Amino acid sequence: MRHFFCLFMIIIMYVPGAKAFSQYSGEPSDSARISSGYGITGIVTDDGGEPIIGASVKVKGNAKKGATTDITGNFILPDVTEDDILQITHMGYNAADIPIVKGKTRYKIVLHDNLSELDEVVVVGYASQRKVDLTGSVSSINTSALSDRPITNTTNALAGLAAGLTVTNSGGNTPGFEAQSILVRGRGTLNDAAPLIVVDGMTGISLSDINPQDIENISVLKDAASAAIYGSRAANGVILVTTRQGSERAPRVTYSGNVSFETVAKRLNLVTDYADFMEIQNAGLIVNGQAPRFSQGKIDEWRNDAGHNPTIYPNTDWQDHIYRNPSVVQNHNLSVTGGSKTVKYNISLGYVNNPGMIYYTDYQRYQLRSNVEVNIKPWINIGTNIFGYIDKNNPSSENAAAGGDVIFGSGAFNTVPGMTLYDPVTGLYGGIQNPEEENVSNFNPYRRQWFYDTDYPTKTKRSVTKLFARLTPIKGLTIQGSFSYNFWERNVEHHLTDRDLFRFTFDGPVLIREGVVRTYIRRYNYKNTFRSSELTAKYDFNISKLQTSIFAGMSQEYNRYDQDYYRKYDLVDPSLGAIDAGMTNGEITGNYNEWAIRSYFGRINLNWDNKYLLEANLRADGSSKFAPKHRWGYFPSISAAWRISQEKFMENTSSWLNQLKLRASYGSLGNNATTSYYMYQSLFATANYVLNGSIAGGLAQTVLANPNLTWEKYIYGQHRH
Repeated sequence: MRHFFCLFMIIIMYVPGAKAFSQYSGEPSDSARISSGYGITGIVTDDGGEPIIGASVKVKGNAKKGATTDITGNFILPDVTEDDILQITHMGYNAADIPIVKGKTRYKIVLHDNLSELDEVVVVGYASQRKVDLTGSVSSINTSALSDRPITNTTNALAGLAAGLTVTNSGGNTPGFEAQSILVRGRGTLNDAAPLIVVDGMTGISLSDINPQDIENISVLKDAASAAIYGSRAANGVILVTTRQGSERAPRVTYSGNVSFETVAKRLNLVTDYADFMEIQNAGLIVNGQAPRFSQGKIDEWRNDAGHNPTIYPNTDWQDHIYRNPSVVQNHNLSVTGGSKTVKYNISLGYVNNPGMIYYTDYQRYQLRSNVEVNIKPWINIGTNIFGYIDKNNPSSENAAAGGDVIFGSGAFNTVPGMTLYDPVTGLYGGIQNPEEENVSNFNPYRRQWFYDTDYPTKTKRSVTKLFARLTPIKGLTIQGSFSYNFWERNVEHHLTDRDLFRFTFDGPVLIREGVVRTYIRRYNYKNTFRSSELTAKYDFNISKLQTSIFAGMSQEYNRYDQDYYRKYDLVDPSLGAIDAGMTNGEITGNYNEWAIRSYFGRINLNWDNKYLLEANLRADGSSKFAPKHRWGYFPSISAAWRISQEKFMENTSSWLNQLKLRASYGSLGNNATTSYYMYQSLFATANYVLNGSIAGGLAQTVLANPNLTWEKYIYGQHRH
């Protein structure tokens, strides 16, 4: 747990031509007052002060006198009189009537959003729907809920923001190694129970990779009816993330940043007075019929010193040496948003600096996102979404993430208060100060924290590129195709170091353990390549009171994961960083795995008179992980809803009941996350055999084949394998 104290700052700037304005006031400005029949100017904004483009500004009762706001929200009317009333309208906003004030030539007008909560548009699979038209279980999380939290990790920020969404952190608070897990409505499958994450239509991206400040909206698909369109991997729900897009407006530069102070919420209540510690140890040994370990003379030495010589007679609480108090976390974001009728863009840069609550777990990240869309013709749009980051961790961070050798194992839990961990005067590291004590000097957490040379941080890179095109050849028909490429790489390099440990006396330090570990250079290289292509078509049309939407598509995904590992021992000189500095070869291993999925999917939505709603989905997935005869899985769903509140017999209840809906659904979802291997085939590994008294290399079967293995299926209401 952590305590947060946050300093938060947001700065919004408009380039020339864009300004922030307050609500319209009837008081005249300092503009020159002139006679009847004069020109006026003004600006129309929304509740947040954003200019509204394309708003209609007319003189009430005279259609010939009118104008439309430009890209900066400004308008000009050349000939008005003091008897005129301005009527301002724009889709999605309440109309406003503004009387002309005699002699006033500049007006600042605010239009208020007229969308009720029921009319809210929610992102669902491959589309968006009004909240009132949903027949499945969908939760929507607004970005305002994220912006108030001084958290640099999106997964952590989601905790408690949606019903049925559970976020846990099994990796502690080590930056970059939080190891969060997300469950939607609990564990739904026997194997990997993580929900499918879809970011701007792309899979294969972790929530923790996304800058929280880049997010526009998050939708959580929680049941089979809403998630079946994703079929495979959707058995545990789907989290849809939409990042900020450009808009038709003047360029706007936004800076947001926060500085938070993190401390350990609750520390362990340890016995840190070494005299008390020795007495407690002796008492325990005597009760068990054993001789006491510590002499009364040593107990008196510590008691009589009373903390005057803390290096020689320490009373150490290792928590003072492990935890920062506080850890100061910085998060800075800069974005540019704008566009015209032909080009819209949103570009953002982010920087995170988190030193970690445990020393030597520092983490830094630089990230970039660019969303650009170009309207080539009225019927064709093209665009690109580019996202990437570079981060680096202290090489000891991974050990600290699991407690590792810093706290557990050979770390601080095994220390005693009679240890001097570090002497700031001499710059030397210590161990036990009492010769009667068990020799636990090796467990000095400083030694474990600095086991790896900090000049070689762990580096991670990710780059994601999506190209898309959208065509609307006829009214109601939208065809979209996209291709995305996702590359991830992590390089880990460990240069083992060690420290001499000393006992401190009034005559000077005495060496009690020489830093003599076997030196080595160890490298891990991980790479993941993911690419996907997608083609969809959607046709919307109305027949009388029936609103119909038909959707169909196909997609293909390919993933490959590579890893290799090698080590060399006995460095000629520990200061040398090349792998050839090692004189003795160590382990060398490497492997890769890959999989592919091809999918076909479709959906139909029917809405009769905004009262009776029906949705049906079907998805077919073919996975390379299964044998050809069991490769394809079919995942249908159907859901219906009756908006009872829209019936005539409910009219008398509208004053106190604005929404009553009865909903039912049934569906089947799939999960292919049984393993990374092809379990329908036998797996082998290298092995040695003895033939005629000699060792010969060969292969040995390690996994039995199961050609009948197929999709794990989750049927809403029951679980079937």
